[in-house]
Amino acid sequence: MSANTVDRPCKLKTLIDTLASCGEGDERVSVGEVVDAMSHRSFGPLLLLPALISVVPVIGALPGVTWSMAALCLIISIHFLFQRQALWLPTFLRDLSLSRDRFTSGLKRVRPWLRRGDGLTHRRFHLMLAPPMPVLVAVLCVVLSLAMFAFSIIPGGVVVPAAGLILLSVGLTTHDGLLLGLGLVTGVISVAGAVWLVLRFIN
Repeated sequence: MSANTVDRPCKLKTLIDTLASCGEGDERVSVGEVVDAMSHRSFGPLLLLPALISVVPVIGALPGVTWSMAALCLIISIHFLFQRQALWLPTFLRDLSLSRDRFTSGLKRVRPWLRRGDGLTHRRFHLMLAPPMPVLVAVLCVVLSLAMFAFSIIPGGVVVPAAGLILLSVGLTTHDGLLLGLGLVTGVISVAGAVWLVLRFIN
C-alpha cells in the first residue's frame, strides 16, 4: 500500500463478495473483521468501504457511525500517505460492530450500485495514476477525512466529502483516471466548503 504506486485494478463486485463472508455465523460483524478481510487489498478498496458506510442510510444513520467512519478514513489515508504496509487501528475502532442483519442489509443496498459501477468504469487516462498523482490523492484523502467531521454537524452533510472519497477510491480501485479526476474536483470543492463552514462556525 504505497502512495507512490497504485496496485492492480479489481472489480467492485468482488469487494462485496469478500465483505459478505466476513464473520460468517456470527450475530455481529466488527470493523476489525471487515478490515482483516480486506487487508490483502490496496488502498482504494480499503478507503471505499468506510466512505460507503458513512452514506448508506441503514448504517450511516446509526449514532456515532459517521465520526467512526471519518476516523477510519483518516487512519487509512494517513497509512497510504506514509506508505505503511500494515494497517493499524485503535482497539475502540476494531471492536465497533453492528448486527449481521444491518450489515447484510447495507450490502444489499450498495451491491446494485457497485455492479453498475463495474459497467461504467474503465482503465483510462493512465497519467492520472502515475507519480506524483497518488501522493496528491493521498493528501486530499486525509483532508477530506477531516472534512467529514466538519460536515457531520449538518444533517446529511457528510455525503459531500464522502462523495469525493468514494470517487477517488473507486478510481484507484479500478484504475479509472477519469473518475480519479472527478474525485479530485469534488474533493477540492468539498474542502473549500469545509473551510467556509468552519470559518462561519467560528465567526
